[in-house]
Amino acid sequence: MPDDTWSSVATYSDRISAEAVLGALAAAKFAGYIASNEHIPRLGSEFSVLVPSEWRSRAMRVLEQSQVPEGELTFLATGELPNASKEK
Repeated sequence: MPDDTWSSVATYSDRISAEAVLGALAAAKFAGYIASNEHIPRLGSEFSVLVPSEWRSRAMRVLEQSQVPEGELTFLATGELPNASKEK
């Protein structure tokens, strides 16, 4: 009988970071979803990315190999390029 439970592979304090990780997993053909304590939109403080438990170790390897740089996360969250305020 297949295991139909889900396990967390990452937890963030903001939805944007969790969505970026979920997107990376989706690109690698992993099913997943975000679970949060966000009962009112924009008031959540914990966003966990979950995958089927049987895929957890493989998903963790994918995430380790595709670490998203901090500057890219900032761009995804704000729409601003890093160092954009330092115009020459």
